[in-house]
Amino acid sequence: MLLQKLCVWMLSVLCSSDLCWGFVFGRPKRSGEDGTSARTETRSGTQYVPTSGSCRNRCFELVELEPPNCRCDNLCKTYNSCCSDFNQLCLRTEGGYECSKDRCGEMRNEQHACHCSDDCLARGDCCTNYKKLCRGDTSWLQDECEEIKTPECPAGFVRPPLIILSVDGFRASYVKRGNTVIPNIEKLRTCGTHAPYMRPVYPSKTFPNLYSIATGLYPESHGIVGNSMYDPTFDATFNLRSREKLNHRWWGGQPIWITALRQGLKAASFFWPVAIPLERRILTLLQWLHLHESERPYVYAMHSEQPDTYGHKVGPMSTDLNHPLRAIDRIVGQLMDGLKQMKLHRCVNIILVGDHGMEEAHCDRTEFLSNYLTTVDDIILIPGSLGRIRSRYPNNPKYDPKAVVANLTCKKAEQHFKPYLKQHLPKRLHYANNRRIEDIHLLVERKWHVGRKVPEGRRHCGFSGDHGYDNKINSMQTIFLGYGPTFKFKTKVPAFENIELYNIMCDLLGLKPAPNNGTHGSLNHLLRNPPFRPTMPEEVSRPTASNLVPMATEDLGCSCDEKLRVKSRGQRGLKVTLVRGYNLESLWLCLLQNKVEDLNRRLRQAIDGQFVMMLLKMLKNNKNKSSG
Repeated sequence: MLLQKLCVWMLSVLCSSDLCWGFVFGRPKRSGEDGTSARTETRSGTQYVPTSGSCRNRCFELVELEPPNCRCDNLCKTYNSCCSDFNQLCLRTEGGYECSKDRCGEMRNEQHACHCSDDCLARGDCCTNYKKLCRGDTSWLQDECEEIKTPECPAGFVRPPLIILSVDGFRASYVKRGNTVIPNIEKLRTCGTHAPYMRPVYPSKTFPNLYSIATGLYPESHGIVGNSMYDPTFDATFNLRSREKLNHRWWGGQPIWITALRQGLKAASFFWPVAIPLERRILTLLQWLHLHESERPYVYAMHSEQPDTYGHKVGPMSTDLNHPLRAIDRIVGQLMDGLKQMKLHRCVNIILVGDHGMEEAHCDRTEFLSNYLTTVDDIILIPGSLGRIRSRYPNNPKYDPKAVVANLTCKKAEQHFKPYLKQHLPKRLHYANNRRIEDIHLLVERKWHVGRKVPEGRRHCGFSGDHGYDNKINSMQTIFLGYGPTFKFKTKVPAFENIELYNIMCDLLGLKPAPNNGTHGSLNHLLRNPPFRPTMPEEVSRPTASNLVPMATEDLGCSCDEKLRVKSRGQRGLKVTLVRGYNLESLWLCLLQNKVEDLNRRLRQAIDGQFVMMLLKMLKNNKNKSSG
């Protein structure tokens, strides 16, 4: 497999760990990717072999070197293989990330993070505000919306590049803060294509959702079912703080960059540790776009860990969130200004998405399983905004998931979670068909948490917001914005689920999608000229009646006769009395079934009545004829 590098794509998003990833196809494999030893040659082109252990002239190179070479790409932090001068040479901040008036026309200083010298445009390393401040140009934000009917790309670009910007924990309602907080994002939304919200997959956590965006698969299909998970076959645990997450065996499916690789297209994904400024990430992305055609990638991705980190701390309703939102918006503005001064702002397609939303939460709103079960010492709970339960002891004959669910069901009048065997979870969640999903799952009420055991003593609560809840909840919805020559101009489209993005990214790049859970063509209304037109499959056989007799395989404890009582209350219509503790969805199904049965009964009565009337009329006519 070629998935060894995929697992580091999202590793900086939640744990603030020293992890980063820049991946460009044409890199060598690591040991074990295809069952062979690691190869030292690249797949395309010649491998760069350093003459010394230094990052001079090698910062963020698009080559992944193997030991004993030290590295200067943005995977080196992950594998602890950076050259000793990587921080000094590649993470410079001297001079800042913007030009000032006194820097315009300066002598080139290689110690600066970006440049304002007269040759910076030709060398592709200008600060993003260079043309505005030093050449009198306008910023991208100051320009009016313009309709880009066809890509306007500089010479050497054979297709519009695609830049994917993902922002962690960007709740859909944040866009209502408008021009005073996020003017650049608001312009992208207004001038391009946007949805009122985009629905994440369940669970609404970062790792499952970023990988679903990349693959078009539900978590049960690609295998990343949570930020933390246990695989009984591997007998290993995946979490944000272990190196096990770097093992390719956890990552299924085919993400967009692998699809690009297999169809001959270079791609670059760029994810950084929290300590590296967003400005440095943008400058490097722009420098990659300046590369020669033979070296230039056409797919770029960058992830920001904000506003998620701040949202957890202060909650989604706090005005303090305006600070990280402004910081993200400023980065978007720097990207657009950088593209404009490279004459790429009418060429590049941009997708700005979130991975999930954010809900108010607090430690005081926590349900503890020790208040429901006789003992919790024999179970392991993945706690928080959802609960996953497994036995602490593998192959424990006394552990009965059905009994645990029964002991957690409807035990209190005010119970803020509902237990399920995973096969009984609502099908819309697509969260059952994977061995890493525990047998017992707790759907937790919004704003609440679930924990295993009541803690001893007073504890400090370090959060005011969280996510992971049911993906149909409004607060879990996130954003989608599409901007560029391939997207429609000033267009609002209906909301959709993030698994549909993989197919549209393939369309933007001229790629054939790998099999996925999305529906190819379902987002054609976002594009000016969709390259793929779905057709109805031809009928290969005549429809026949099924001989199968549906049989219930599980007793779910509900029936339409016993669980639904309908009482008439005069002209106020029908009052539906729900029996406490039964599944609301099942009750609605019962109501619908009763309604259908009632309609069938009335229809039969009407048909029978018409038949009797016709029969009487015929008898009367015959009698008249006989008497005549």
